[in-house]
Amino acid sequence: MSRCVIISAGEIRDYQRSKRLLLKDDFFILCDGGLSHLESLGISPDIIVGDFDSCLPSDLERFSQAQGKKPEIIRLPGEKDDTDTFYAVKLAIERGFDDFLFLGMMGARFDHALGNISCLLYLHEKGKKAVLADDYSCMRVVADETYYIKDSCSYFSVLTIAGSVSGVNIKNAKYPLENASLSSDFQLGISNEVLPGKVAEVSVKNGRVLVVEVEK
Repeated sequence: MSRCVIISAGEIRDYQRSKRLLLKDDFFILCDGGLSHLESLGISPDIIVGDFDSCLPSDLERFSQAQGKKPEIIRLPGEKDDTDTFYAVKLAIERGFDDFLFLGMMGARFDHALGNISCLLYLHEKGKKAVLADDYSCMRVVADETYYIKDSCSYFSVLTIAGSVSGVNIKNAKYPLENASLSSDFQLGISNEVLPGKVAEVSVKNGRVLVVEVEK
């Protein structure tokens, strides 16, 4: 099955970087104000969801009146437990998607940005694969596995966002760790570097971490 790309109303400045992450057969869900990114990314939405409090009425209207294949439009109530983005995540799971890319999820609204990062935890708990990308980095949750980082990134961070973790190992990096314990009140794993010509390895025995790779 194809990958689901969910695009929200957060900040995207480097559209060329975002476009390089897209695949030919991606399935696109646009969340409300995420419609503002549509033309710059050069894509067509498959589904549009939201309470539509942050998109321009003209952006939505042109899809309602479009000829030929139209995207599915799902209108949500303004008062609800799920954000538009989280609703889109749950909808995509219901539609059978296992692989996700998030765009437009970081930026001015820190509360929404933090909530969007929690979508990575939610999907990891469901056994799904998910990456959140912004103008500078790619983020993913790592737990019972070894994750490899090439030296093509400038920096990488291993952050605790879901309680304390233990048995953390970081190899082939400027600041290695062996069987370390990390807690969210002191982010020891921030801003590390892959050794030149090496591939860094990050593994966690107990708990989950957020690995952030900053592009050169």
